[in-house]
Amino acid sequence: MRAAFTRAARLTAAAVMATTVALTVAVGPAQADLWQHTDGFEGDPAAVWEFHRSGAGSGAFELGTGTARSGSNNAILTTSAGGWSGVGKLLTVRPRTAGHSTTCGGGFFVRGVSGPAVLNVEVIDPASWTYLALRTVRITDTAWRRHDVASYADGPTQVFIRVSLLGGSGAVRVDDMAFQCTFFRA
Repeated sequence: MRAAFTRAARLTAAAVMATTVALTVAVGPAQADLWQHTDGFEGDPAAVWEFHRSGAGSGAFELGTGTARSGSNNAILTTSAGGWSGVGKLLTVRPRTAGHSTTCGGGFFVRGVSGPAVLNVEVIDPASWTYLALRTVRITDTAWRRHDVASYADGPTQVFIRVSLLGGSGAVRVDDMAFQCTFFRA
């Protein structure tokens, strides 16, 4: 009886291995691809970037003033008396193909100019104007630092990425946005 059990176990193990090999060959190995978009406010930033504000918030481009983290241009956001201001742009993410999942995320380099500041780094679905990803950070120094949102999965092909300076009184410079999506097929 023990010999029959051992033989049955070996046959089962062989069948499982054969099925695994057949599925691996039929499906193929996992595949991944990367799409990335960067923008440092160079060229004509007003053609692709837009400012949003509420109350006493404002924003502007600094063109060739020597204040950019890299290149020649950057944006500056200011707030006072509870207003807010933001700068963002619409991105078309490379369409994903059937059977692929995506993970996307990104962010900006930001440098405090005056006073402590609170920022939102936002990825918004422009069809519903709801957040796909959001991160709130506090700026307490004047060093250029990268601030990213947490990644999100399987979003729309168009997104609006924005950094917003919230409430209070302060100013920040913004430069060198990077956004990327990883496409994965198992």
